Amino acid sequence: MNDRSDQIDNFLRRHGYEGARRQPLTGDASFRRYERIYFQDKSLMLMDAPPDFEDVRPFVSIADYLKSRDLAAPEILALDREEGFLLLEDLGDDLFAHYLRTAPEEERRLYALAIDGLLHLQQQNPPQQLNAPHGVSHKLSNYDLSVLLSEVALLVDWYIPALKGKRLNEGARAEFMALWAEALRPVAGVRDCLVLRDYHAENLMLRTGRTGLDELGLIDFQDALLGHPAYDLQSLLKDARRDVSPELEEEMIRRFLAASDVDADEFRRDYAILAAQRNVKIIGIFARLCLRDDKDVYLKLLPRVWGLLESALTHPALAPLKDWFEREVKTDVRREILKPKAVFPGKAMILAAGLGRRMMPLSKTCPKPLIPVAGKAILSHTLDRLVDAGVCDVVMNMHYLAEQMEEFVQGHYDKRVKFRLSDEKEKLLDSGGGVKKALPLLGDEVFYVLNSDMIWQDLSERALHKLAAGWCEDKMDILMLMVPTEKAVGYEGQGDFHLAEDGRLSPRGNDAAADHMYGGILIMKAEIFQDSPDEEFSLRLLFQKAVQRGRLYGMLHEGGWYHVGTPDARDEIEELLS
Repeated sequence: MNDRSDQIDNFLRRHGYEGARRQPLTGDASFRRYERIYFQDKSLMLMDAPPDFEDVRPFVSIADYLKSRDLAAPEILALDREEGFLLLEDLGDDLFAHYLRTAPEEERRLYALAIDGLLHLQQQNPPQQLNAPHGVSHKLSNYDLSVLLSEVALLVDWYIPALKGKRLNEGARAEFMALWAEALRPVAGVRDCLVLRDYHAENLMLRTGRTGLDELGLIDFQDALLGHPAYDLQSLLKDARRDVSPELEEEMIRRFLAASDVDADEFRRDYAILAAQRNVKIIGIFARLCLRDDKDVYLKLLPRVWGLLESALTHPALAPLKDWFEREVKTDVRREILKPKAVFPGKAMILAAGLGRRMMPLSKTCPKPLIPVAGKAILSHTLDRLVDAGVCDVVMNMHYLAEQMEEFVQGHYDKRVKFRLSDEKEKLLDSGGGVKKALPLLGDEVFYVLNSDMIWQDLSERALHKLAAGWCEDKMDILMLMVPTEKAVGYEGQGDFHLAEDGRLSPRGNDAAADHMYGGILIMKAEIFQDSPDEEFSLRLLFQKAVQRGRLYGMLHEGGWYHVGTPDARDEIEELLS
């Protein structure tokens, strides 16, 4: 953080606050950090939002919109979008959650104030495009079915593996997603209001000495979307961090309904659906924070969140999901603080040593994996997906322009990744030889192997999670991601394998074409390298051995897939992704 700290000092100096005293504050679940800045007789807040992870434009745009609607969001005093710094009005320290610890008699009044603020917000008609000072704009997205489903998937992709030590099987996951798609149908199309998404007692500030809605300070709203008015209400009343009594919850729901022109029964149904959806998301996020980001402080909250989820699941509209949870996660387990098990596979090998001849002239002075596509290196796309899947132990081989690969690894922004290089500077070992040389770094367990010249996009079933869930130690040596040839952008071949109903692969052989091609991602056993050459060789040798043993399998990829093989392909994919 030394370089980042120097950048903050420079930012403050540029805006007239040289010599200000800085006080770091407790961070949150995101990559943002906050500091209180003391200068002369002023107290300000600094948001540090690293631009590789965060974008300050939504916060700035939404803050300006909220203030224009007479709501107390912090004023933006200074901005550096490129470096990710904001200097904000200091709204104080009296978060509702903190204040109520010493003044519990104020609970009903403060929650009524929060309800009134929410009602006022929801009476507005926000434009899809927000334009703010400082030349900042932001387009509000919709809280639609795809977003809602991607959030509930966090539970099956992170919590279940952390609980059981293995991915949920494809059938149970598909059932879970289908049940949610049906349950969310009444709420997924609603765009009635701005949904702040984290409207709860640790994001609401009591502004002492103010009156009316000016007493209610709002923070942490940068993820706002257009959606259903019940979402923020249940976020407030079914709080993952603070107990709200059933009596107070009911009183506040009645207060909300009395001022709203909605059907009470339908609204209560939607409230339950969104409460279940939110708490499923939170369970998944807390597990991910522990496994991926090494933040285990939130695990102690899981029993409360499970209680909130169980309460929501009592609504008849959610009966099928209640049955699913009773099968997959026993009640006694929900009452315990999660003791995470390692998610597998936990390691990956990226094949990045090739010469990239077909990418000339782009690769003349730049290794192919570092050629930019859609704003970042091809390699960065792969690393982001690996981290999303909880794979933070990554080995990469290097040969061509190796010094640039070393510089990339040393400067890689995501410090969650344990990044190691396998040195092939003296001799290029081909794909099989490269993986074999790296085995001491990869260990004896199964691991991913990924090509470095492709980019993939996922639908609700993400490729790396899907492969891990489909892995079967007893019958597989290699499990490949297979892409239909007609959907593979940048691929000009005739296909590689025939895919049987049971997932087993057979080579195209003498056939004119095959319907599927190998998509550059696989899971394999380390032991399959026994008796392999001690020199350069292709992984295809091991593919052939696995075929002979009937142990080469594939799983179909249903999202986008792009092979960045030539300059023309790179330009086409750049346009598609942009």
